[in-house]
Amino acid sequence: MKKGVLSSLLVVLLLATSVVAIGCPPEEEDPPAEDPVEERLVVGGSSSVYVVAVLLAERFMEKHPHIVVETHSVGSTAGVVGAHEGTFDIGMSSRWLKGDEPGWGLGEFVICHDAIAAIVHPDNPVENLTMEEVRKIFLGEITNWNEVGGKDVPITVIIREEGSGTRGAFEDIVHEDIEPVPTLIKIGTGGVRAAVAGDPSAIGYITIAALDETVRALKVDGVAPTAAAVLAGDYGIARPFLFLTYGEPDPLERKFIDFVLGPEGQDMLADEGMVRVD
Repeated sequence: MKKGVLSSLLVVLLLATSVVAIGCPPEEEDPPAEDPVEERLVVGGSSSVYVVAVLLAERFMEKHPHIVVETHSVGSTAGVVGAHEGTFDIGMSSRWLKGDEPGWGLGEFVICHDAIAAIVHPDNPVENLTMEEVRKIFLGEITNWNEVGGKDVPITVIIREEGSGTRGAFEDIVHEDIEPVPTLIKIGTGGVRAAVAGDPSAIGYITIAALDETVRALKVDGVAPTAAAVLAGDYGIARPFLFLTYGEPDPLERKFIDFVLGPEGQDMLADEGMVRVD
């Protein structure tokens, strides 16, 4: 073949290749799949239940990154009302429903049982009180620690605010239907704990899940407030932790409740000193 003809063929071939390259751009990759739509669950109520609900929500969100669980500490009564009125998808209560509340159409889910600990400052030498002594202290009939084997100092009695499930449960068990005579009223579990931690003459009460080194739990009738003692029926100041929904839980609410009632959730609650229900 002549050189000129060969050159002409090469030019034609190059032009054809260029047309193909220009007219047929390379195939693009499929776009990445869209992220799952974020779902939101609002949980609110008892400050005692809140202590463990925050931990449960964090673990649940790790397992389900597209679900956001908001937790709010506002008290048991606010949790019951919030579940009824739709402020919360799930309300939290540290007491049983009472008054007109059982007729509000709420679904009740007991997630665990708790002991309420009577707490004092770590420097307080008193280690044990009888249930009767606890009752008399919170009713103002015993006013000095020396009456129960302690130092000669007046007792600072600290209780929770109105609407607190912990206060309601404590009063129902310890001194039913009799008004306490407090020196101080504090808001929330943390408020009571901080007040007792700052006053060597104080006494208050909190969930055992909120105990730390800043306060010390008293034995009552010789029994320490532990999950084992509650389970055995030996510790008298105990109550349920409830999740509440308006009617039957929807699929998202059910997903979280099932997690809490399942093995992993119950293990977490047991690790925090609660009595499991599974």
